[in-house]
Amino acid sequence: MYSKTDKEITVKKEGGEMKGNQVFKRIASLEEANRKNHQSTAGSSEEPTTPEPVAPPEITVPSEAAPEETVEIPTPEVTQPAEENTATVIEVPAEGIRFERNETTETFIAKIGEEARTVGQEKDLYASVMIAQAILESGSGSSQLSQEPNFNLFGIKGDYEGQFVVYGTWEDDGQGNSYNTDAAFRVYPSYKESFEDYSELLMDGLNGDPTFYSGTWKSTTETYQDATEFLTGRYATDTRYNQKLDSLIETYNLTQYDHEKESIIAGGDFEPFDNVNHDSGNSYAAGNCTQYVYNRITQLGGHVDLDMGNGADWGAKGRARGYEVTNTPKAGTAVSFAPGVLGADPDYGHVAFVEKVNGDGSILISEMNAQGLGVISTRTILAEYTHLMSYITPK
Repeated sequence: MYSKTDKEITVKKEGGEMKGNQVFKRIASLEEANRKNHQSTAGSSEEPTTPEPVAPPEITVPSEAAPEETVEIPTPEVTQPAEENTATVIEVPAEGIRFERNETTETFIAKIGEEARTVGQEKDLYASVMIAQAILESGSGSSQLSQEPNFNLFGIKGDYEGQFVVYGTWEDDGQGNSYNTDAAFRVYPSYKESFEDYSELLMDGLNGDPTFYSGTWKSTTETYQDATEFLTGRYATDTRYNQKLDSLIETYNLTQYDHEKESIIAGGDFEPFDNVNHDSGNSYAAGNCTQYVYNRITQLGGHVDLDMGNGADWGAKGRARGYEVTNTPKAGTAVSFAPGVLGADPDYGHVAFVEKVNGDGSILISEMNAQGLGVISTRTILAEYTHLMSYITPK
């Protein structure tokens, strides 16, 4: 974890410099690993130096002898205050910790969930646990280290293929005394590499012991709770680290990422739209084509990002983010229209969902806002025009 410092640090990277104001805490038990440039700073129990005032979440502690009292705890440490508190309210009833859902965290999960799923399937790890850790360590993606261009979700030190960023951090001298120094933290090309690198840490271990984190592997555990309990006191010194992870996993149903995703049926026999809005924060404008396509794809088990832009932007943005984008229609894809094409808005373009590819090459699409705000309709586009659009396959 990390927090703000009043010391300005020069960020050194290949090709230039950047500046950052950030103090990172680390775990004394992982001192040896830090010297080997493969160290995570998660879960420090030290008192953080908090950023500019941000309303902290609250813990409600029931008392048998007195009315409930409110105890303040610090928010996840970030270098720049988030627009809203990413932890919102944390209540502590008798059975443990509970997080309340909020838009910031939901959006963050949508960004990183599929990368975590892929790595979890490949590396014998619980994607749910990795996502929950990323939420805690990065303040739901609000920390400077976790954002572009750094993409470091877990505070791993050292360099990644020669790329690093330097921040101030608190270290332990081995005798319980803390001191401030500068440290290099890895800079990744994207969240994908951040998850892959972190998974290698869990699979390869520390201090020459490849089984150091073996208690987090699926093959050695029965449930994700076994993995979070194993991490407590080993990856993080916070004695309630597993309770926080478990609560996040339950609150946001993160176990859905522990299994292979069911593919969208290519035949085009899709169930009707269920009118459920999975974009609770209205990242896409309500009643518009973009929100409809996002909800339709999510309903059928697919994934597209919440910030793909206007309808005309989906093709270019999808291609830049690693989606399969072609000019060949396929059922289950998003179809992006350039401005003015086949009746698309002259400024923003349009996006729709391909319900079916017919035998004659024509396509049946469903869409919203073609016949009025919030109105869902369908139409058939003749084969001779289908090459004019871009087709984005969900992840």
